[in-house]
Amino acid sequence: MKDHGIFSISTDQIDLRLLPLRTPSALSVERMAASLKKRGQLTPIIIAQDGKYSMLIDGFKRHEAAQVLGLDSLKATSLTANPTQAKAMMYLMNRAGSFSMIQEAMLVRKLIDTDGLTQTEAAGLLERHKSWANRRLLMILRLAPEIIEDLKLELLPPGSGPTLARLPPCNQSDFSATIQIHQLSAKEIRNLADLWCKANDQGIKQFLLKSPEEALDIIKEEKTGLITPQKVVERIWKLIATLENQLEIRIEDMSRGTIAGLRKSIQQLKVGLTSIQQHVSKENP
Repeated sequence: MKDHGIFSISTDQIDLRLLPLRTPSALSVERMAASLKKRGQLTPIIIAQDGKYSMLIDGFKRHEAAQVLGLDSLKATSLTANPTQAKAMMYLMNRAGSFSMIQEAMLVRKLIDTDGLTQTEAAGLLERHKSWANRRLLMILRLAPEIIEDLKLELLPPGSGPTLARLPPCNQSDFSATIQIHQLSAKEIRNLADLWCKANDQGIKQFLLKSPEEALDIIKEEKTGLITPQKVVERIWKLIATLENQLEIRIEDMSRGTIAGLRKSIQQLKVGLTSIQQHVSKENP
């Protein structure tokens, strides 16, 4: 692949077809814009040319920051490559740490669905094992579109994709909301998903999503022997009572639909907890 040296290119002449695979976060673009404004462009962007297109393969943050600052050109260097080779080069130049798992999964799917490669060929082109490509393809095929978007926007912790892919697509959005509200770590997400998948009762599943930190604390204490099953039940009943009190206090600020939804969730929790209590009583008479 031939290096064509450094030159200036108009930002509106750059082919951004690969941007969806490397969309930078708003924070990283903001920082890059500040750097460009203070120091200027220190490193040229890299373009892949195949005689027809000038595809951006490295420098997406610089390009987006240039757009923010109103710059109409950037310093660039180019290599000769077709669209399939360009995707591989984009990955190989940045795989040391700036490629997230969801971006890797999107790239593998693109090479297979758009470029017509087999999993083995895609893995080889990216200098990875076939099992690596297979894991990422299975993950992205099992994720709901809105979860893929949340991962792309870094609203969810890195590495949480495989855990969420274990859940039914119809439940992934609820999990995503819980993760973001309670700021759960990747480890906490795995533990919560384990509990959720093992639960057979809808009330228990609702409790896990409504009060994940409480549920994880209970499990942690139970494993260390600091809490008995009976105390677990008592703590959950107290939590439900707190939820009911909060509902009554804030009821005037809520819509009828919200009130009905919360009361239904609380009732599901009570039903689930009653079944747990009956089980605990049988096991520990």
